[in-house]
Amino acid sequence: MLLFFQFFLQLSSSFFIRSLVFGRISPIIKADSKEYRIYPMKIQLFVPPQGYIAQRWVEGGASMPPLGILYLAAVLEREGIDVQVVPADVLKFGWKEVEASIRSFKPDIVGGTTTSENRFDGFHLVEMAKKIDPGIVTVLGGPHISMAGRDAMEGVGALDIAVVGEGERTILELAETLNAEGSLDTVRGIFYRKKRDVFFSGPREAIANLDELPFPARHLVPMEKYHFYVNTPDGKKRKAQNIMTSRGCPFNCYFCATPVNWGRKMRGFSTERVLAEIEHLITEYGAEFIWFYDDTFNYDKRRVHRIMDSILERSWNIKFCCEFRIDLVDKPLLEKMVKSGLVWAHFGIEAGNARVRKKIVGKNIEIEAADRFVEWGRELGFVPNAFMIFSHYTETWAEARESIQIMERMKNINPDTEISTAILHVYPGTPLERIAKDVGIVPRDFMWSRKKDMKRVDMLPAAQGYVPLFKDRLSWFQIAELVMRWSADRKRVVSGSKFRSGVKSVSSIRDVAVAAVFFLVLLKHKIKRFFGKGKRAQDVPRRADVGTPEKSGRRLSG
Repeated sequence: MLLFFQFFLQLSSSFFIRSLVFGRISPIIKADSKEYRIYPMKIQLFVPPQGYIAQRWVEGGASMPPLGILYLAAVLEREGIDVQVVPADVLKFGWKEVEASIRSFKPDIVGGTTTSENRFDGFHLVEMAKKIDPGIVTVLGGPHISMAGRDAMEGVGALDIAVVGEGERTILELAETLNAEGSLDTVRGIFYRKKRDVFFSGPREAIANLDELPFPARHLVPMEKYHFYVNTPDGKKRKAQNIMTSRGCPFNCYFCATPVNWGRKMRGFSTERVLAEIEHLITEYGAEFIWFYDDTFNYDKRRVHRIMDSILERSWNIKFCCEFRIDLVDKPLLEKMVKSGLVWAHFGIEAGNARVRKKIVGKNIEIEAADRFVEWGRELGFVPNAFMIFSHYTETWAEARESIQIMERMKNINPDTEISTAILHVYPGTPLERIAKDVGIVPRDFMWSRKKDMKRVDMLPAAQGYVPLFKDRLSWFQIAELVMRWSADRKRVVSGSKFRSGVKSVSSIRDVAVAAVFFLVLLKHKIKRFFGKGKRAQDVPRRADVGTPEKSGRRLSG
């Protein structure tokens, strides 16, 4: 009895001391040579101050609710775990406010979803959490971690666990394992530490029946602060909400990480579930416009027909946009989609030249399909929005100019056609990253988790975050000419906020050189426009001398 009383006093003293430090009394477990607090489990999930959305959204004051984190929160909440979501971007939190939030909530786990563009914010988050309380378990997931989880673990000492792929089952099982003092070896889909070594627990099987997932926990974030409105072609400003109805991508674009993040097998929510979530967005949040965020909304035409039929039956009078694979769509389906509310139809061409598009990018579509699609847009009354990328592997100047010709041809077929252009970016774990390292565009010892390594590659962080740009055969002047020529001909301008952001983001001589080239080319086009001497892009010769370019194995300086 005396021994039991002494043990109780010792245990109580330990709990009391920790309660003074952490603000509450909670038992301690040891797993993998670390101490973790268990019940009651508290998890805090963050969107970092930078957010995830591109500059064009930030300038308009708009942002989308973070569906990935909200799915995680919904699963945790359903199981009775105390979870808090902190969207620092829409709350206008700086790092001081983030720190105060962690200290106030006193979480057992701090987590976040990272993209390659904002990964350093994610790394800073976990470092901050560890400084506040070394006992906090830090977890990161999302597209970047799925592609570069080991890199993140090896480069960020404050990161305890990296979640690969779908996180809903993983985060729940992780919480339960820590709660029960179990072994992390049994939690599939994570990188974790044993002493100083990093281990991978093995891949996690994808969720076959997505209907098992609850709706994203939108009620855990201040939805009124998401200034998400869309000006539709009918002149109305509509309140918008985003939704994802499927996961996966069976295609092979060499720059894309989606097949690794979601898998190659397409999985979709049932028609009933999709309709229920749309109705939820309409009734609970006043949605007038739905942004379907699927990578390929029309992967199954029969499924799309069923969803459109149901929307028409309900007479919701909503508008929507989605992304198409244009070789999987026909006119009858588009007619029904327009009746149901389709106003924008996004689709990827990626490269105007057939060799580059098919053999390099891996997008096996004929350009005639794009012509036909924009013609259907003119006939049926939706706005096509084509995606085009400049500076592909082995792409020549003549081949790159074919993209301009294709864009202008689509504009001639349908003047309402919108076109989005970008410089090719390198993302971890993609076939393009392997090519970039083979030809010297990205150093072989490059680490995504070392910010100093970004000085060894070309980038434009003000436009797309800290992601390397792929520049092979084209010069920077040629790349800038393609981007700025299209912008100038379409009377688009570089905003003041983007210019100021660009100046602040300069961190190396390479950045200065690239920014200077873009500024000079932009200035040239502005002067030409001012004096009315600019040659329109459609005057580029219709037929380019393509040839067969040699394989480039040299490192081109910026």
